[in-house]
Amino acid sequence: MTEPYDLSDARVVVTGGSRGIGNHIAHAFVAAGARVVITGRDATTLSSAAAAIGNGCLPLVCDQIDPSAIDRMAEQVLGEWGGIDILVNNAGGGGGGPMPEMTLEAWRRVIDTNLTGVFYTTRCFLPSMIAQQRGDIFIIGSMSGKSPDPGGSAYAAAKFGLRGFAQSLLYDVRRSNVRVMVVNPSATATGADEGPAHGPGIYLHAADIAATLVHLARLPGRTLFRDMDVWGTNPFPPGE
Repeated sequence: MTEPYDLSDARVVVTGGSRGIGNHIAHAFVAAGARVVITGRDATTLSSAAAAIGNGCLPLVCDQIDPSAIDRMAEQVLGEWGGIDILVNNAGGGGGGPMPEMTLEAWRRVIDTNLTGVFYTTRCFLPSMIAQQRGDIFIIGSMSGKSPDPGGSAYAAAKFGLRGFAQSLLYDVRRSNVRVMVVNPSATATGADEGPAHGPGIYLHAADIAATLVHLARLPGRTLFRDMDVWGTNPFPPGE
């Protein structure tokens, strides 16, 4: 029987790991025994997050829309570790507003954060995965990449684009045993995971996305989930 991958000492980079879904993902991988780098724009917030996650977590300041910052972050990680095993492209952000009022600057900020930054970060780390003939690339998408919301055209365009990027990238790297997996959360709570695990009126939680990624990373290398939608089971308030 095939044993799941042991994540002890696995080398993991989580972009946007100082808060929200990325923070829970970093917690989960450290708890599984991995070494984790988290990135974010604010040094103070990032350092506090890494301290809360504990040993095995290294904070590196990096702005997702700045290619030179991504270069510096990747060079530091690869110089320290030689390569990585898992890349979690999580950093992103909404905004932009309704199309009639949207500025070109707002459009570019959303696209650069959610789509171009993923391309550039992946490009920095992919050669090391190809060289070692093994790696996992997770991309945190959104249900907005399948069913857009009003006023979210820039965000939807970026998230739709991520799915196309990931599917094409997969064809480029499958022969190098590199997996590319998109995870699309529905509405997700991102605070402390203190509520009940099931019942009416309970949304999906960021800790659930984190547990999903750890599970996928542990699957045998011959196994690939390309595009996964994750929903809350029963988010409807009692009596609705």
